[in-house]
Amino acid sequence: MEIVNIAPERASLGESPVWSADEGALYWVDINGCRLHRADYPSLNVQSWDTPSPAGMIALRSQGGLMVAMVDGLYAFDPETEDWQLLVALETDQPDNRPNDGKCDAAGRLWVGTMNMADHMQPTGSFYRIDTDLSIEKIAGDIRIPNGLAWSPDDTAMYRTDTRSGVVWRYAFDAKAGTLGAETEFFGFDGREIGGVDGAAMDSGGGYWAALYGGSRVVRINGDGEIDRDIPLPAKQPTMPCFGGPEMKTLFVTSAAQNLDEAFLAAEPDNGGLLMVETDVTGHPVHSFGG
Repeated sequence: MEIVNIAPERASLGESPVWSADEGALYWVDINGCRLHRADYPSLNVQSWDTPSPAGMIALRSQGGLMVAMVDGLYAFDPETEDWQLLVALETDQPDNRPNDGKCDAAGRLWVGTMNMADHMQPTGSFYRIDTDLSIEKIAGDIRIPNGLAWSPDDTAMYRTDTRSGVVWRYAFDAKAGTLGAETEFFGFDGREIGGVDGAAMDSGGGYWAALYGGSRVVRINGDGEIDRDIPLPAKQPTMPCFGGPEMKTLFVTSAAQNLDEAFLAAEPDNGGLLMVETDVTGHPVHSFGG
């Protein structure tokens, strides 16, 4: 299995890869580096932009361009004009927080979690739903590192985790109302042994693909909460997988170089890269923001 690093520059904290089928391109960010990247496929030519502040997550927008969640709120970004537009402020009373993991559901609502930038052990983060009219509802609080957000292909279940908790939770999901029901434990993990569940992606068969930060791998977790596929990676800190490519069988994985010493990085050059590997699995597409 050939794994290729396609990033033109090393990311301190690469995150939030998003495949745009309309453009035939992949977007991702370096949160700490305040950078947004776009790679065309299959040429893999990369264009990059500076972000006004650390961008925790990005999503496609149904009317074109991207949604970018930054420290002070949710922005629209037009890659053609390079214009940034603040659409709605978020957590203006929490200056130490920033958005982290987030995605859109099938109805075009954006779900996003926040975390403490200075001290990841402080549970100052929250989990929000941002509707297409830009109204905001707080879903949960007391979160340290929100991650692992994904939905089942039939939209009846949502998955998410607080990485520090060691548990991925599965919730009954009402796609029409955008509400969560019963909570059950889906997958337990010990971050010291296998790495912590960071970002996630879903395949068309209902497999939950999780990047194990610190564990140098991406795993597929089946509906019974068991690992049935394991892809070792040449990066110690993978952060989020994403399916893309013309057949949705190319797995892209962002990674982080933060907190790794110079000698390690010199010996392991793919840390902080965007890794690409072809699979025999069809990914489930992500949704765009409808506002």
